[in-house]
Amino acid sequence: MLKNIQDLMNPGLESLEVKQAEGLSLFEAHKAFIEASIAKEKIDKKKIIENKMIVSYLLPSCSDKVRAVPNAVLRGALFGVVGRGRRKHEDNVLKTTINGISLRYTGKQLDQSDLDVWAECFRLNQGFRLGEEIFFSSKAFLLGIGRNNGKTDRDWLYSCFRRLMGAVVEIGDGHCFYTGQLLQHWYRDEKTGKNSLVLNQKLLPFFQTQFWTGLILEQRLLLKNKSLAKWLHGFYSTHKNPFEYKVEKLMDLCGSDVVVVKTFKQKLKKALIELNSATGWECLIDENHLVHVKKK
Repeated sequence: MLKNIQDLMNPGLESLEVKQAEGLSLFEAHKAFIEASIAKEKIDKKKIIENKMIVSYLLPSCSDKVRAVPNAVLRGALFGVVGRGRRKHEDNVLKTTINGISLRYTGKQLDQSDLDVWAECFRLNQGFRLGEEIFFSSKAFLLGIGRNNGKTDRDWLYSCFRRLMGAVVEIGDGHCFYTGQLLQHWYRDEKTGKNSLVLNQKLLPFFQTQFWTGLILEQRLLLKNKSLAKWLHGFYSTHKNPFEYKVEKLMDLCGSDVVVVKTFKQKLKKALIELNSATGWECLIDENHLVHVKKK
């Protein structure tokens, strides 16, 4: 025991001897030693805090086959079903969501393709602190979401970035509330073709355990540009054991621009068949207009 105490004291005693050797009195040596110890302790504590902050700003770790998206986004009409050429500008519109989620939106309507782009932004941010600038090429980004690398696709991607930057949301899910942009900024070097973007670190609480869902990329790619089927895929992916929903409720939740329930039901039947083909989930609409989805 005495030996262990002596071992602990030795570094301090050696430091005092060094101080005295430098011409300091015993009192001055003690004072200098204590000040140095306090300074070192502060530095060590700062390193611990910084390391914890780095961990706290990291997104969930997912494989390249999965895209992490907050449930609060997938369970409503933020990224809705928008007909070709029918994209409108919305001003502080209250979006339909399931109970427990509040969502207001200002900006050009967002669709499922915009969701794929937004989700890819978060994938690229994995391993980096959220809020840190990340770099990528347009080609790599497009390949990551199953698109080609031609001029048309690049122009389409840049228009998605502009919409996400211009989008302002007010979103809450009962445990946190966020008001701000979906994409903080985007930069492109015209000479090198390299891009960079920044996502707001205040979005991180929506990625806490049980508040986000991993969308299977292969299934999304199989659904291609079938917007209603892709919305259903995102929505039902957030449910481990899906509830039954009325056809009218799903029509509101997905933000469909179809106003006649009968017409929407026909589109929904087709989309459920497409969803079944991509996922293997059992999907049907019963005689009471309730939609059943059973995962295998």
